[in-house]
Amino acid sequence: MKKITLSLIACLISLMVSAQVEHMKFMGIPLNGTITSFQSKLQAKGVKYDPIGSKQLGFGCRCFKGTFSNEKADFYVYYNEKTKIVYRAKAVITCYNKEDGNRKFATFYGMLKSKYSDGEFYDGEQEGHPTLSILVPGSKQEKALGYVGLYIANSSVPYIDEVYLHIDYEDLANKNSSQKKNMDDL
Repeated sequence: MKKITLSLIACLISLMVSAQVEHMKFMGIPLNGTITSFQSKLQAKGVKYDPIGSKQLGFGCRCFKGTFSNEKADFYVYYNEKTKIVYRAKAVITCYNKEDGNRKFATFYGMLKSKYSDGEFYDGEQEGHPTLSILVPGSKQEKALGYVGLYIANSSVPYIDEVYLHIDYEDLANKNSSQKKNMDDL
């Protein structure tokens, strides 16, 4: 009986400690928990699982299709293969040409700067396009929760003018934990 009570107390303490860790959110869903749980929450928001895209990418990433901020998008959710814990998610919006990509970039740039106004902003350039990286602080301002990246990627097919707008969210606590678990194999 004492062993069961001690085990129960240890479980409760473990739950309380893990509940106190703050995580980045993607579409209002914390980047935490298992890929199965995260997938259920995405699907509850109308996002559909893409089995073909997921199979092409293999373990550690699942693909989805749906709407992100009123834009048709592909979603990529990254998780640790061993623990199945989610640490990163991104939406990728197809833009039919560079002007469309730049226009959408400017729109999301303004929205992200407004939402994460207390973050640290880093403007840059990649592939001839502007980029934005935001270090998002936690509510207690002690530690960073993670990063939000906004960038445009060119099509891999040279004669196509299509570009892809990436809105990328990464949770630092779970990314670091994932890297540590992977390092345990070395």
